[in-house]
Amino acid sequence: MRKRVLATLAVTLLVALAGCTGGLSGGEGTTTDAGTDSGEAALDSNTATVTSFAYPAGATPSGIENVTTLLDAHEAALSGSSVTLSGTKGFSAGGSQNSASAGIEYTIEHEADSNETLTRIVGGDSGDTFTSYLTDGTAAYRVNGSAGVEYGAASTAVDAPYADTAPDSFTGRALLRTILGSGEYNATDVVDRNGTELVRYDLETVVSTPDAKLNIGSDTEVEGTVFVDSDGVIHEATFSATSGSDEGFSFGYEASATFSEIGSTTVEEPDWLGEVYS
Repeated sequence: MRKRVLATLAVTLLVALAGCTGGLSGGEGTTTDAGTDSGEAALDSNTATVTSFAYPAGATPSGIENVTTLLDAHEAALSGSSVTLSGTKGFSAGGSQNSASAGIEYTIEHEADSNETLTRIVGGDSGDTFTSYLTDGTAAYRVNGSAGVEYGAASTAVDAPYADTAPDSFTGRALLRTILGSGEYNATDVVDRNGTELVRYDLETVVSTPDAKLNIGSDTEVEGTVFVDSDGVIHEATFSATSGSDEGFSFGYEASATFSEIGSTTVEEPDWLGEVYS
């Protein structure tokens, strides 16, 4: 659902993008089409409707009333589970003479039984990649960029600043908060996705874009969609915003998070781990 809302462009976007050359694979302000290739199917007459759906704490038919409560339910439901979190995040700005963008694509795989987490991040069109492997007693990373390949055992020393913009955990709490906290969402549908009933929320009223990098004004187009199950797991959340100015500049922001392979994700120790501890 696309909404036109009030808008003023934030100077902070230009500051954040200055000198950046990366890009988002989906282009300016794009977002994943909810339900595409996800096994989503129409519900029959005996399944839940928006009014009869078993809503988790923090969520109601009229909206996501308490973001913190819903995120608590989301994390509690994923506690002790294996899961894969993937998505995009970033900004873009452009005009007739030049353009700049800064974005990432990320995948975080977590296996509960072994407490292993493997994170992969691609930074923009350059294709520079950051990979980290965490488990009990082990914290290793690998960066493959223009300066070559770098290995290390402490992520604080990584020469890959784009890696800091990825979700900081497999639950994606911080990124989900920026998406859910951007405005008011209304329940619009209940769908069946791979055998799980999900209530769909569409963004109705926008307060500000995530991270407050793009303020709201009359020429801004904003879109947001969230899918939640009865246990509180947020299976998918997407947000995008695009805006222009009288000077011919265009601005964009996008963020997305998709949770998959819940209960079945496995993590393999990377073959480069020996380079870190050799």
